[in-house]
Amino acid sequence: MQATPIHFMTVREQADLLASGEITSVELTQHFLDRAAELDPPPFELPSEPRSDHDGMLATMVTIAREHALEAAERADDELRSGRRRSILHGIPYGVKDLLDTDGIRTTWGSGIFRDRVPRRNAGVIERLDASGAVLMAKNSLGEFAGGNTSSALNPWKLDRTSFGSSSGTVSAAVAGLIGFGIGTETGGSIVYPASSVGASGLRPTFGRVSRFGCMPLSWSLDKIGPVGRSARDCGYVLEQINGFDARDNSSASRPFAFRADPGSMSGRRLGVHRPEFLLTQSDHNRAVFQEALDRWASMGVIVEDIDLPQYPTGALFSTIVTVESGTIFGELLADGSASGMFSFNEDRAAGWMAGRMMSASDYLTAQRIRSQLTREVDEILSRYDAVIAPTWPNGAALREVSDGWPIPARHEWEPPNDLAGSTPRLNGIANLAGHPGLNIPCGFDPDGMPLCVQIVGSAFDEQAVLDFGMSYQDETNWHLIRPEYPWRR
Repeated sequence: MQATPIHFMTVREQADLLASGEITSVELTQHFLDRAAELDPPPFELPSEPRSDHDGMLATMVTIAREHALEAAERADDELRSGRRRSILHGIPYGVKDLLDTDGIRTTWGSGIFRDRVPRRNAGVIERLDASGAVLMAKNSLGEFAGGNTSSALNPWKLDRTSFGSSSGTVSAAVAGLIGFGIGTETGGSIVYPASSVGASGLRPTFGRVSRFGCMPLSWSLDKIGPVGRSARDCGYVLEQINGFDARDNSSASRPFAFRADPGSMSGRRLGVHRPEFLLTQSDHNRAVFQEALDRWASMGVIVEDIDLPQYPTGALFSTIVTVESGTIFGELLADGSASGMFSFNEDRAAGWMAGRMMSASDYLTAQRIRSQLTREVDEILSRYDAVIAPTWPNGAALREVSDGWPIPARHEWEPPNDLAGSTPRLNGIANLAGHPGLNIPCGFDPDGMPLCVQIVGSAFDEQAVLDFGMSYQDETNWHLIRPEYPWRR
């Protein structure tokens, strides 16, 4: 059996090599740096306007912090040699979405407006990863100001397909073997949706689980930060290091998380299936792939039952909350005229911020009250199950460029979908509004070889249950081990 290339190994596999001395952190870091320099230097400077011609590159890297990474790797080696192993992440290189402040390394928020912004502090997550001994090597590309599903990063499975969200640089880099693991952010789907487009394992933690100090805010009451990796276990190992209370983030919860890497027996556990979303795909092939995933859990003794999720206008709720909060957050850019420097695809987004600043307090408070009612109802449903599940997206990644704009579909925060129609996925929107954890994992491929994925959602602060379902599935399947080949398909 052919050995797994080191750049495609999981966190556990790389950590074992480092612990045994078979490889040093400097060697591992140099390998990832060289691979990124060879396979992913875009023929244009990032951040920049998204474009169709990348010369076959993925454009996942805004900044490669070579000197910083090698210095951190040398320190990691010194500590590992002396027996001072800080965590399983000690010595492993990682990339982070370019929203999180990094001391002395530019943090652009994906915008040319802040192309030269160099913070003098680390975000809370970066502090925790530094304390774990992990090696920061890259700041990953995103949509400007975490904007929707427009990003420079391409999909490593097929370059003409969308990478679907503002954490796309991080997920594409992880799947392409350019980083050891990654950190993304999510407000309404920006970890799980891009992870689904490329077949990454990506975890949206419970709201408040991970400190957002030092991270660009988009929506104070919705933003979350979470891990991206090549397996559910990767996500668990990383979450254990980045979680925890932080007094600098007033949403931060004092609910420590200790990851258990063994899911144990799944027999008797209950999985609620939101069946309408499994029927959204028009492909018999895709429907069979999703059903086979459910059958796999059933074969482990999991009790699989259909559920009904409440019908709420989640898109309207989300757009109202995000538009008001982001309009407040980015008001200074409107006031000083800086917003005029936004990329052309984002011009009407700035108009949305202006609209948010004029929205009535009554509308905002009404949206938050309805959101509270939705959360209570969903909490009651989840209390009867260990987790609930639906396809993250009903089909494989669509074309990146489409006739009526950017992909799947090009929709801004203030243009909500018709959530009361049966053709609209609902679990993700509900889970984000309720602040519940969700794990994306791959479960197969569509007829064109694009990943298909499911999202497993759990009760608040029960990431372990969500990870148990992901780990148990990945222990019996190999979809998460299949990697895109280089050169990438066009």
